[in-house]
Amino acid sequence: MLSVSISVWAVCVWRWRAEDVLAQTFPLVQDAIARSGIQREAIVGVGVGASGLVDLERGINLLAPNLGWREVPLRDWVAQALDLPVCVDNNVRAMALAESMFGKRDKKANALAFVYARIGVGAGFVVNGQLYHGSVAGAGEIGHTTLMANGGEPCRCGNVGCLETLISEPVIVRQAQALAEQHPEGLLATTLREGEGALIDRVFSAAQQGDTATRIMLEERAHYMGIALANLVNVLNPDLIVLGGLFVQGKRWLVPTAEGTMRTRAFGGLGERVQLEITQFGHEVGVIGAASLALNTFFYQKA
Repeated sequence: MLSVSISVWAVCVWRWRAEDVLAQTFPLVQDAIARSGIQREAIVGVGVGASGLVDLERGINLLAPNLGWREVPLRDWVAQALDLPVCVDNNVRAMALAESMFGKRDKKANALAFVYARIGVGAGFVVNGQLYHGSVAGAGEIGHTTLMANGGEPCRCGNVGCLETLISEPVIVRQAQALAEQHPEGLLATTLREGEGALIDRVFSAAQQGDTATRIMLEERAHYMGIALANLVNVLNPDLIVLGGLFVQGKRWLVPTAEGTMRTRAFGGLGERVQLEITQFGHEVGVIGAASLALNTFFYQKA
């Protein structure tokens, strides 16, 4: 029988209610099923990649600080709406699974880390072909590791000085806007006012056009990411780190500094042994990850 998975992965506006997001998501999934021409009995299940902490057994999104969600019964709601088997896991962990299952590379990584930065920063780990969840499925919350012990900015998680307060899309945009206010007629300010696309795209565009202050700011942000990657290398000792999210758009401006810092700061030369890549799946890594969850749960593990 043909095995097919339908993935559900929502990129949500801050503080949208879960009910409202899912109400808009379900018709899209139903439409995708209808347009695919695939019989419903051939669909093995639905994978849901959720931000933050997930109760795997109950399929509940326990806490998503960047969305303002708590105790959202995603599995039950999705299963009831679509009448299909549903599995739920952290979205970045799902992305890691996608890279492990479908990433094309010469050598299989025994320990793979996927690091994603967008509204927040998270990581997913695949060790010996299996997702690593930790004792309560909290492994990978590197965005909430403390990088600024004193004087750090408040984080949405309630802590201060978290990695997310140093490198994430909102932080980079705010930093750029502050720079633009200092030079209102400069290239960055003009690009933010008159450029096309999202604000983060305009920031990278200003760097591309040669704005020195923007490039320096991005290198500073990337330096903190490099420290976090070095810490990750020291703890997990991965063969491969794959970067997604902002690192796809801002590869030229973020990755060299982050990589150099990681390789320099990791213990005992461990950083030199790590292969660092940008995701092959671009902006689709989230939906491919959610589909990977469904395939892994409802097909491969039961084969």
